[in-house]
Amino acid sequence: MAFPWIFEATFDSATATPFGWDSEQDTGGLLDLPHYSDLARFRGAQLAPYRGAYCLRVVMGDTNDHTLREGDIDIADTVTRYASFYLYLGDDMAATANDTFNIFELQQAGGTVEASLGLRITALTGDVEIGIGDGTAPTDFSAQALAHNRWYHIEVEMLVSTAGVGTLQLFVDGVSMVSLTGLTNAAAVGSGDLGTQDTLATTTGTLLFDWFVFDDTRIFPQRERFPHQQTITQSVHAFVGPGVVEDFLVLSTTAGNIARLFDTDTGNVNDAQGFVAEFDIAAASELVTASGPWRFERGCFVQMTGTNPRAQVRMYPDKRPPFYSAWGVRHYGQHRKQRPNNV
Repeated sequence: MAFPWIFEATFDSATATPFGWDSEQDTGGLLDLPHYSDLARFRGAQLAPYRGAYCLRVVMGDTNDHTLREGDIDIADTVTRYASFYLYLGDDMAATANDTFNIFELQQAGGTVEASLGLRITALTGDVEIGIGDGTAPTDFSAQALAHNRWYHIEVEMLVSTAGVGTLQLFVDGVSMVSLTGLTNAAAVGSGDLGTQDTLATTTGTLLFDWFVFDDTRIFPQRERFPHQQTITQSVHAFVGPGVVEDFLVLSTTAGNIARLFDTDTGNVNDAQGFVAEFDIAAASELVTASGPWRFERGCFVQMTGTNPRAQVRMYPDKRPPFYSAWGVRHYGQHRKQRPNNV
């Protein structure tokens, strides 16, 4: 396993387009990174980022592509790799005609699609199924439809083979759902596209994506959505809302890596009033640890800078505050505007 991952995207730090990816295709502007307080305005018991303060959103409603592309998602011939992300289907999903469309593609460097992961909506019943395909569109689907208003962990395993022994496997919440074997790939995979492609104009609804990971071994779903202890490899929110960090540890093989903690629930880390602490790696392979507690009123944003930084943050273990649940995040977001000076 690579650590940090070969490629990771949390969609949490509110970076400018293309949000840490190589490029964006979003004709019509239906792709964005909503803040949790924006999501809290809509119905849905789990309608909050899977973790942190932001996630990727596509509000479907046209035939254009709404995707992010990354060249670090590459798979050489005879090599197996894994891609995973969290997926949320809003309760506004609808279609007036049966529609199959892609939400993730593994492509050659020149853009030819080698494998696809997508959804199929049955207009009569409203069922949404997930499936995979050897080429431009999914052909084999899970027997069980996906439910609305909940997060799923989606993982794809692909063995690239120009010799006709390639494989493609879909896992949902860690369970194998669909497998394809004996595939012949025309060339190695050179990029990955996440988002919606090939939708009908009458296909509508909200899809949320969070915590994308690409690596050389199985990734598996996380055991806890709101864990007490988190391993962090890039700038993210450890939590939103009021809470306490008990201790903080930074481990790096590169001198000059810095971790900073801010009391904020946005990606704005330039707020001087929100600055809490700084941890600086002075020498290679140095371990820097510090004990709190540090109290946060608006959320703990961890800013990581340097080459392959790594940190562990442990939240207060007793009397878990309300931000440790999707309901708590939504409740906090609904009342966020009522609190002055919240950044």
